[in-house]
Amino acid sequence: PASPDDAPASQASSGHHRRAMRTQVMVLSFYLVDALFMAAYAAHGSLPALAPVFYGAAGCGLTVLSAGIVRMGLHRRMGGAHFTTVQLLTACSLMLVTAALVPQIGMLLLLTMMVAVATAALQLPLRHVLAVSGLVAALSLALLLVNGSRFGMPLDDGWSRLLSGLWFAVVLGKIAAINLIGVAMRKALSASNAKLALALTQVRELSERDELTGLKNRRSILALLAEERARFARGGPAFGLALLDIDHFKRVNDRFGHAVGDDVLRVFAKIVTGSLRGTDHFARYGGEEFLLLLPNTPDAAAAVLAAERLRCAVHDHPWTDLAADLEVTCSIGVTVSHAGEGVAEMLERADTSLYRAKSKGRNVVCAA
Repeated sequence: PASPDDAPASQASSGHHRRAMRTQVMVLSFYLVDALFMAAYAAHGSLPALAPVFYGAAGCGLTVLSAGIVRMGLHRRMGGAHFTTVQLLTACSLMLVTAALVPQIGMLLLLTMMVAVATAALQLPLRHVLAVSGLVAALSLALLLVNGSRFGMPLDDGWSRLLSGLWFAVVLGKIAAINLIGVAMRKALSASNAKLALALTQVRELSERDELTGLKNRRSILALLAEERARFARGGPAFGLALLDIDHFKRVNDRFGHAVGDDVLRVFAKIVTGSLRGTDHFARYGGEEFLLLLPNTPDAAAAVLAAERLRCAVHDHPWTDLAADLEVTCSIGVTVSHAGEGVAEMLERADTSLYRAKSKGRNVVCAA
């Protein structure tokens, strides 16, 4: 059975197949409309009776063959551009042969051929368009040089003029249909770009987030810390830094199990996040250790006050909701930015403060 990851690819493939089949239906309808006009000319006596039969049968046969190739998926092996190019060349060849056989409607067929080339050009690379256009132009020129004096459209009487006018209107309608195809392609491209942008955003979020807690990860918070440090060096406001460590976390895992330990990490992250200012940044630094960045924190007293608020929130939380007799506290080491120092020195000072908090019995805040 296909995995869930295969579903988008399967849906995309199915959508591509449906669009390819719709294209074949559209091409078939164009052939049939042209054949009907030829049949009307034939009924009026302007064309041989076999002309619409030949054109309609050939057009239907070519389209049925193309539809069979699409149904079997062979068009993907050929490549979409190559398949469309081959189909365009066969259509132009049929129109040129028909124009040579019944030059009375040659101009109408040349106009129809131009629409076919323009429609395919929306989907083909430039080199394919240039190659097909050059070949069709050369064949058309040769045909006009040999038999151009007989080319035209039936205008001998009112009925012929009406049919010619209607066919010309249909040609214009096909040109309008090109715009509809272009709009559909633009919409599909826009939707594809939107999906790509969403996927890139999700990838970026995954690369910057801790999977368990949903917090920023170590790499992400260190990048923010470096930015804040650079802003401070340019004359920006001072900022604080705090390292938080869940006390005796190993005992929690050993006594209550790792599932409860994971719950503790998630709840701890929610408690702290819910007590922060909108400008603060909180991240899982590693294991049961967390890093808090406090922008616009002028001195150690302000940093300690913020850290103490977090410590109390963790201490006062009803942890027994997770497991009976469960108690969770945290130790916090804080520091503030100093002129002329780097990120590493600041982190080392915060780590030293955290070590002092642990040595004082834990569940306390210490400042450098």
